Amino acid sequence: MTSKLGGLLDDLELEARQAVLERAQELLLPPETEIYAQGDLVDGLYVVLDGAVKEVSYAEDEGCVQLVRLVGPGEILGAGELFSDTVHTLSAVTLRQTALAWVARTDIRKVVIRYPSVLVWVMKHLVGQLGKVRAALVEMVYVDSAARLTRKLVEVAERFGKRTPQGVLIDLKLSRDEWAALVGMAPETVSRVLHDLERRGWIALEGRRIWLLKEDKLRSQ
Repeated sequence: MTSKLGGLLDDLELEARQAVLERAQELLLPPETEIYAQGDLVDGLYVVLDGAVKEVSYAEDEGCVQLVRLVGPGEILGAGELFSDTVHTLSAVTLRQTALAWVARTDIRKVVIRYPSVLVWVMKHLVGQLGKVRAALVEMVYVDSAARLTRKLVEVAERFGKRTPQGVLIDLKLSRDEWAALVGMAPETVSRVLHDLERRGWIALEGRRIWLLKEDKLRSQ
């Protein structure tokens, strides 16, 4: 773990990097494991070293998914609430076996006080997340639903897909509601677009598994 986490901290000075590494604990979690739930007390900062995680927001009164963010290696979880809110505003669940580095909230605060560059490192990650949210909002306004979904399929395949002679397999087992939240569409529209892509022979559906068979066609959308 030390080497993987250390590589993600290359922007920090040696003393700051060592301070984080000394306080980090390794977690190896199986698929479908809840890291924290919406409303849980914020206990620290998580860095994804390997695997895949979804962050989800649920509307309790409506019982529906409002937001999904996919988090992969090199990205962080829990940073948004680390220095402000006392509880998590999203739930985080592993999608496959996932390795995490965890630093307790009290420890990361002590490190930040002594080494402000660590705070700058965290803020850079947050700015990157906000940039992705802003780009997604622009797409929701200017890009039609079918193109948004095909672009997201290609993006997710690049980040988390498994390449095979048959095509690229997306095996994250996301529900239609979660895909809908991911691209800002109604679940019914997601199903319609996916089945249209399958009819064209560009993808194949196996339950919640999606095969990208004609990646070049999807990229052209």
